[in-house]
Amino acid sequence: MEPVKISKVSFKHLLFFLFSFSAFLSFAQKIESFKELPSEPDYNKISFWAAHPEISDASDIRYKSGNRRDKKNRRKYGELKRSVPTFFVHPTVYFQGETWNADALSGSYRNDIDLPLAFQAAVFNDVGPVWAPHYRQMMYDGYFVTSRKDSAEARKAYDIAYSDVLRAFKLFLDKNPEGSFILAGHSQGTGHLKRLIKENIIGVKDLQSRVLAAYLLGHWVGNQEMVDFPICDSPEDSQCWMSWRSCGRKFNADPFGDYIGVVNPLTWSLNDDSAKRNLHKGAMYPNGKKILVKGLSAQIDKGILRIQNLRGPLGWFFIWDDYHRADYNLFWFNIRENIYRRLIKSQALD
Repeated sequence: MEPVKISKVSFKHLLFFLFSFSAFLSFAQKIESFKELPSEPDYNKISFWAAHPEISDASDIRYKSGNRRDKKNRRKYGELKRSVPTFFVHPTVYFQGETWNADALSGSYRNDIDLPLAFQAAVFNDVGPVWAPHYRQMMYDGYFVTSRKDSAEARKAYDIAYSDVLRAFKLFLDKNPEGSFILAGHSQGTGHLKRLIKENIIGVKDLQSRVLAAYLLGHWVGNQEMVDFPICDSPEDSQCWMSWRSCGRKFNADPFGDYIGVVNPLTWSLNDDSAKRNLHKGAMYPNGKKILVKGLSAQIDKGILRIQNLRGPLGWFFIWDDYHRADYNLFWFNIRENIYRRLIKSQALD
């Protein structure tokens, strides 16, 4: 396997993952006409996978800081008996273009996917390989359409993106016909996974029982949406899902409410008491270093996760109060330990 190479991370890219740009929160570009739909990915071809066990990609990165966490996990919980693959669906990276859907063959689009692979999907690579499809995701504009025509186009684009994710998942199952697996996504990726779980996993007993856990970050998941697929309420639960969207003290929570499922990643429970900073194991900085150990506290509040007492250096930069793009980074080392712990527990029950 060739060494993983990632293009130099610019300051813009640091902000992209750790901070929320006010520019991205405004209405996106106005496009009068779009070109025809990009061609459908063929997931039988390895070139249509952003992350795959047989290629060297950004999800394979092992950070020194992460390796130290892994050694602690093994000393504390024991050795793994088997590996577990992760099916990961990346967030929106397609902000401008001439089609409602991204072209899965576009070089620039593919380059932008390296960042979520490196700083989100890579958190899962200690327990097994990561599979992540190149999919024709909906352009960011689709979330802010106002006209009836654009709403219809955006809905169609979202359905097309989902159809790619579904076909990729079916091939993932063909290649992994037995054993547990993890589902993980962020933002738009989580939206597609939520639909996939509801339409293709819940109620399919043999398949649902194989889901070790679903990390559905950066998107809203209703408490009652998943019916017989429960939300996690302890750090060792399996066959369950968890979700959170991070924000600061002043973020306007009016559109949200208790009907949205949120798990606190400091306690891995539904308890809405403030979880103290001593439970925070550190944030992942884009240079691969662990920072902010015991650097924040967090509390579930009306469908969102409020970050409290965030200290520098990140505290100096988080001035927009919406930490959506840091949902993974802020809790990277808590997530890394939790995946391992859930898997060890599930193996003990085999």
